[in-house]
Amino acid sequence: MRPISAYSTALLLSSLALSACALMPNPLNQPLNRSNNPTLNAQSRSLRSVLRPDVVQIPSPNHNERPANAKINTIVLHHTAMAGDARAVARFFANPKAGASSHYIVDRDGSLVQPVADDRRSWHAGKSEFNGVGDVNNFSIGIEICNVGDSQEPYSDAQYDGIIRLVGWLVQTYQVPLNQITRHRDVAVPKGRKIDTSNNFSVERVVTGVRALLNGTYVPPAVQPPTPPPALPAYRNVLVESGQKTFEDLADIHLDNSNRWVEIQALNPGVTGLKPGQTVKIPNHAEMFFQLAR
Repeated sequence: MRPISAYSTALLLSSLALSACALMPNPLNQPLNRSNNPTLNAQSRSLRSVLRPDVVQIPSPNHNERPANAKINTIVLHHTAMAGDARAVARFFANPKAGASSHYIVDRDGSLVQPVADDRRSWHAGKSEFNGVGDVNNFSIGIEICNVGDSQEPYSDAQYDGIIRLVGWLVQTYQVPLNQITRHRDVAVPKGRKIDTSNNFSVERVVTGVRALLNGTYVPPAVQPPTPPPALPAYRNVLVESGQKTFEDLADIHLDNSNRWVEIQALNPGVTGLKPGQTVKIPNHAEMFFQLAR
């Protein structure tokens, strides 16, 4: 038998190494989980790839830069407090005088509009604090859900499906812990300043759906055509509560935007002071804002 040359030995070892590599799974073909967050990993240990939902871009000028060290780690859910669809809400946000915006708007049929890019700081939470950290706009994504609020209108299955798919993609993309999906009312300061999302909205359904989506077990609802928003009159009556001293206070809590105080003032001519128990007219639509903001 001839002795094996050094060249033959090297060739044999290279072949064995290549064979071993062929038998090993290619990490590039495996589901990617870059999370170092134990909370997220404990909640969703085998993340599945979630595709980014389709969105329509309707830009808002109402945003600025996030702080240099800010990391997106929270998702805040709002309701729009108006009967208009997502495009109407985006048109409102497109007005600089609105002084507000969100990253996404979820329409009643589950479709999505994006007024502000994720990497920008949208103006959705106002004075706020979450888990001891102030100015929630710095580190959050704001999502507006088309609904008149005050539990006057149900949230459709199609809308929940759209929210779950959007939030699932955001959780996957930014490694947001599921326990940091929250409501505007839970981060607004002082407590009680905001009432969105309304009591008939289930955050638990969203979190459960997102967890299932990430684990590959999500079953979409049998979506029915969404019920149109109720035919509402131009305004509704609300009672002034203790601590509500100005039209700005009423607009902040009932219309989710203190800049809409001009509409309340126009609906209540001659009212110069507010007292607990007093009845005040609040608009159900935003058309008056566009007229007054010209």
